[in-house]
Amino acid sequence: MGFIKTKNDSIKLPKNIDLYQQTYDKQELPDGVVIIKLNVFFDDQGGWFKEALRINDKGNVESLESQNIEFKIKQTNVSYLGANAKRFWHIHPKTKENVGQNEIWTTNNTLLLGMIDLRKDSKTYNMKSKIVLSSEKAVYIPSGVAHGLLNPNNYPVTLIYYTDQYFSVENTQEYRIDPKDLSFDFIEPELM
Repeated sequence: MGFIKTKNDSIKLPKNIDLYQQTYDKQELPDGVVIIKLNVFFDDQGGWFKEALRINDKGNVESLESQNIEFKIKQTNVSYLGANAKRFWHIHPKTKENVGQNEIWTTNNTLLLGMIDLRKDSKTYNMKSKIVLSSEKAVYIPSGVAHGLLNPNNYPVTLIYYTDQYFSVENTQEYRIDPKDLSFDFIEPELM
């Protein structure tokens, strides 16, 4: 989704005012990033039940295995994000000591998720993308894709994420990139 500058002969705008047309193009994603549609069942009292992930008999996430991605959940984490929270950039690269960490993210509401492919041999190297993450979907983020989020809401939101590696204080898989060095402006909400 986005906007393109356009003109229309049937209207007259004041000077120095531009007209934009809404677009609904499907955004390209870094290679290996997968959006997973989730089953959410709404009730008549304003709530819902979500079937977050199904694990098959081999211990893999079913929706990813059908795309030839083997993902065995080792840990489930929950982050409580305050109103208008921003968290940029995290990355879980492969190192001599670690195999890298892949993740699946979902939420109870709406988050803006930004990604930049920093895998040096990736065919989508340096690709930037934005996903509006909602309760109806999850996203698989492969190791080496930098990711961060923005809570555009004036209330807290919960992020639930699954990892294929265990968290260890002594040997953390998480690295950070200063957002002053790698801008996240493409994640900001488009206000129109």
